[in-house]
Amino acid sequence: MNRLRKPILFFSIAFSVLVQLTLIFLTTTWLYATGQLRFARMRDGVHETPEEGMRALAEKSWIDVEKIDIEYAGPNSFDGSNPHVWFVVVKVWAAQRADGKPIGSHGYGGAGCFFLHTKEGWVHVPEGAFPEFVGFGMKLFGLSPTAESSY
Repeated sequence: MNRLRKPILFFSIAFSVLVQLTLIFLTTTWLYATGQLRFARMRDGVHETPEEGMRALAEKSWIDVEKIDIEYAGPNSFDGSNPHVWFVVVKVWAAQRADGKPIGSHGYGGAGCFFLHTKEGWVHVPEGAFPEFVGFGMKLFGLSPTAESSY
C-alpha cells in the first residue's frame, strides 16, 4: 500500500503546482496586457488607423513638420497570425526633433512604432513595453476585434 501512495502523492503535488503556475501565468498575462493597453489609451489616445496614429505621434515628436511619409504599415507577423499587431515605419521632414537629437544627414528623420488594434481603435505601444507579448495576451483573451481568443 505504501508503494502506491508515493506515486499518487507525487503526481498530485506535481499537478497542483502545474495548475498554480498556469493560473499565475494567465493572471499575469491578463493584468499586463490590459494594463499596457489602458496606459497606451491614456498616453497617446486611440486612433482610427495605425497610419493616423503614427502621423499624430510624428507631429508630437518633431518640430515644424514639413512632410510625413509612411514607408511601411502592416502586420508585424510574417504569416499573418497576429493581424492586430502592426508595425509602422515613417520618414519625417522637419526642422528638428522635439527631444533635441539630430535629424540626420538626409534632412529627414525616421521612426518605427508598434500599434495594436483594440476594440476601441488602434493604440501605440512602445517597443520597451513588449507589444508582441501584449498582442499575445490580446489574442489569448479576445481583446481585439481581429484576434478573438483561439486558445
